[in-house]
Amino acid sequence: MGDLKSLFLLWEDLAKNHRYQPYISSKDIEVFRCRAEHEGLTFLTNALPSLGKAIDNFLSTTIWKCPGDFSSVDQIIDFGSHLYDDFFDWSSEEESVGLEIGRLMTLAIPKFLGNAIKNALEGDSLAVDCVRQLSYVFYKLEVQHDESTVDQFLEKFRQTDSNLGDLLDLEDNFTSKIVNHMAVLIKRILMNEDPLDIRPCHGSGSTACHTENWEKWHKLRYIKKLDAVYPYSDYFFFNFSHLADELDKLKDSNEVLVPRARVVLVPKDSRGPRIISCEPCEMMFIQQGLMRRLYAILEKHQYTTGQINFLDQSVNRSLAKTSSIDGIFATIDLSDASDRVSWELVKRVFPDNWVRCLEACRSEETILPDRSVVKLNKFAPMGSACCFPVEALVFWACAQAVLYEQVHGSFALPRDRKEEIVTKIPVYVYGDDIITPANFAAVVIRGLECVGLLANANKSFWRGPFRESCGGDYHNGYDVTPVRVKKYLSSQGTGVCTGADLANSFIAKFGYESSLPLIQVIEQGTEYPFPRTELSIPGTIRTSPSASNDALFDRRYNKYLQRIEYRILSLTAKVKLRQPPNWGELFRKELQRENEADTTSDEELHSHWSKPVDAKARPGWYADVHSARQYWSWAWLG
Repeated sequence: MGDLKSLFLLWEDLAKNHRYQPYISSKDIEVFRCRAEHEGLTFLTNALPSLGKAIDNFLSTTIWKCPGDFSSVDQIIDFGSHLYDDFFDWSSEEESVGLEIGRLMTLAIPKFLGNAIKNALEGDSLAVDCVRQLSYVFYKLEVQHDESTVDQFLEKFRQTDSNLGDLLDLEDNFTSKIVNHMAVLIKRILMNEDPLDIRPCHGSGSTACHTENWEKWHKLRYIKKLDAVYPYSDYFFFNFSHLADELDKLKDSNEVLVPRARVVLVPKDSRGPRIISCEPCEMMFIQQGLMRRLYAILEKHQYTTGQINFLDQSVNRSLAKTSSIDGIFATIDLSDASDRVSWELVKRVFPDNWVRCLEACRSEETILPDRSVVKLNKFAPMGSACCFPVEALVFWACAQAVLYEQVHGSFALPRDRKEEIVTKIPVYVYGDDIITPANFAAVVIRGLECVGLLANANKSFWRGPFRESCGGDYHNGYDVTPVRVKKYLSSQGTGVCTGADLANSFIAKFGYESSLPLIQVIEQGTEYPFPRTELSIPGTIRTSPSASNDALFDRRYNKYLQRIEYRILSLTAKVKLRQPPNWGELFRKELQRENEADTTSDEELHSHWSKPVDAKARPGWYADVHSARQYWSWAWLG
């Protein structure tokens, strides 16, 4: 209950923030205390978010429905703002009350946060931010789910996959034309690219075969269909000397008759777990190479450059912000995106040589936690390295096909290569976040659903003043993205760094001075005063030197580096010598040198410990997965 009390205090300090004072009353805080004490975690993760969902649903569909968990009162809402001119038909007098026909409506508004919700419905961006921040702050909190919830998610996974075979109706003329146009587009992008020209690499994640990170470069299992396309002698050995010295390893490798992925459930948010697929080690090795090859192609090709992005979310966020003002673009979100891209669709729209390579490293089946086996109709579940780039290209091509037909009146692309650039219509894709021209959003959604995908109506926006894409939420140009608490405040494990990240998020949104009450609650929960510094150091708060609290820490003068250092908590992963220097270690360092070591950011260092540590470690040394722990060290704070 101590953890929950910290969360209660955090919410109350948020509600008392000076930015939200015009909308929050002492009665709101009193109601929160009462319900939180009686309902506990359920109130924070289920009841509260329902208010934010109701606001988002209204901004997407114009339909307001008061959440059933809250008592309500009828209030007159003034929709006179120009922000809603493209939302409502003002000529209609239905539900109108008052003087201005159609613009005043009586709606049931919850008593809790009622003033903020009323103003939010009337178009006040600050009120929208207030409601979304206070309702969504614990929505992503990682919680343990009961067996019934887990069973529901697994059953949904089974059902979605089994239905994929019936969703692609090529007998339908519109669907058939979309698929054909997609195939032409993707062929033009990939026709001169060789899927065999890749630099494969092992990742740091779990595998279906439970292979440890340090074993991946030294153990082999034989998969016939993989060897037929990507010969082991060419792709799994550094050179022919390596092959000759370790030929027995290849001869003695166990054969895998049917390559199977393994489904695992990882914490996601209060709604339920996230389903991830662990791929067979040898398949993932090739998938990583194909993934990087596709990244390079799609970010440079004249059709897709700037439109399909894999490393930069700022493009989608910037368009979401500007479109919340001018309404030019729509933001479309897909439900279960990776689980709805069927293998049949991929085979029809990708060139034959790419299909052959994708099939070679694709898992045909997956094992569920209950040991049952599911034959996959989807191309690949989340967890396959090829899933992200393939789905992004499919979404982009589908939207382009629909838009081209709408703009040019035909699905036929020009044959003159000089005219090809004319076919480029603004469609921006990052994962399952799609941005298209707003006036064609409805028909794009129809096209996406024709090929078996499903748009999330409550998270797709093309009318009104709200847009959401790539973690950026904007209302009439105002950033209304809520800061979310993802883990309990704790001093255990990596809790200090997690708490510091949360504090920095609040500072980025509210400023340092306004965030001080929140920082104090977080510091109490983690039992550690975060050092203040401008440097990007895990476990510290980013702020100006004027806010320094270095007097709280032991310090020393480092005569070798000629600087003052402070004893603070840092994170490290255990690194052990697992292998002697050998061919496998040389192979590992060569492939990781380009793929990981030189591109590791501070965010990756904090989020994926074993990946950067392994990439920079000496040959034979490996980081233990999930071994990151806090320790005291001397550091310069600037």
